[in-house]
Amino acid sequence: MQEPVPNATQAVRYAIELLTMYVSSAEDGHAEAADYISQRLTGIDAPEPIEVIRGQLYLGEILLIALAKAEGAQPDEYRQRAVEWLAALSLKLPE
Repeated sequence: MQEPVPNATQAVRYAIELLTMYVSSAEDGHAEAADYISQRLTGIDAPEPIEVIRGQLYLGEILLIALAKAEGAQPDEYRQRAVEWLAALSLKLPE
């Protein structure tokens, strides 16, 4: 029997919670944020790992589309611009 389709909204909210904790901490507070995230991922109410990944992907898509819009892309260009932005970012990362 196949599992029901998970609640995308809840998955995104969870992703927002984790990202907010990380981004809102000062650079020297990232370890503390990582500890919080670790506890949320392993606690009694922790979601399934696939839901965490799904939420991060949904949130990433929302943010990339918003970036494409902000850079002046037309609706039919959003996804292509997002892919181009990811490719450019990948090339800038250190080895």
